[in-house]
Amino acid sequence: MHSYIDLYFSPDGVSPLDIADRLRATAGLSFLVGNHDLAFEWDTVEQFRATLSKIHEALRGSGVSYRVETVAEESAFVDPIAWPPLLPRSPSTHPGF
Repeated sequence: MHSYIDLYFSPDGVSPLDIADRLRATAGLSFLVGNHDLAFEWDTVEQFRATLSKIHEALRGSGVSYRVETVAEESAFVDPIAWPPLLPRSPSTHPGF
């Protein structure tokens, strides 16, 4: 199964960049490029509950509201692209040099 999370920020709450760091550290999730802010896969109710609990804990006290949408396996599912992308470990070399 796939679950999607949509986040709703308030200008009076915690910065979206801080929330991205919290979610990455607490739940191992990163913001996505696409229709939803977060996505995760799960096979058992225990996996779903554990991940959702981590997301909830990461957002506690932040002023961020969220919505969960769970769908069955999708034939057209495309692996999400994390945002912001991870930085390369070594400096890249421009092909023109």
